[in-house]
Amino acid sequence: MAITTFADIPAVTDKDTHGKRIYHKVFLLREEDVDYSALPQVTDRSCGAFTLKSDATGWKAFSYVRNTIEDTSESSKGDITSTVTNTFVGTLGGARSVINDFLENHQGDNFFIVYVDIYDKKRYLLGRPYSPMQLTAFSRKNGKDSASCDVTFTNEAFFQPVEYSGTLPYIDEDDGDI
Repeated sequence: MAITTFADIPAVTDKDTHGKRIYHKVFLLREEDVDYSALPQVTDRSCGAFTLKSDATGWKAFSYVRNTIEDTSESSKGDITSTVTNTFVGTLGGARSVINDFLENHQGDNFFIVYVDIYDKKRYLLGRPYSPMQLTAFSRKNGKDSASCDVTFTNEAFFQPVEYSGTLPYIDEDDGDI
């Protein structure tokens, strides 16, 4: 068995621990769009650009309701092995056909997800080649309290978010250079 070392983990400021860090614009890429014959360069804490198939639709921007996005990872040790569940949840606003079409056509589909930290402006990738996030749940509401949809992606890999260095599309309604 190899012995793995680890680094010191120093204390941080309140700014580093403050919630609501994730920018509301999130990018999704369908796994079926990825050309697995040309894998991105993945190092310890970063991932290069994905090579897309010639007929790929590419990265799509999802504008979530601000301050609703959660990126979590939980693990527990059993008698023989450990389990990990990575979860990405956010709320899409409105009762819109584009949301309904996505829900109807992509439940159970696999995606790579990139989000931006609003403080350090780094882009973080959820999922890795051969281990994407999966659309596993949604809760659509159109009633007296809300017209929205909570969308949940999960995977059960040990992989944690890594910085993404590939390019993402610029969308006209962007409110800043990300």
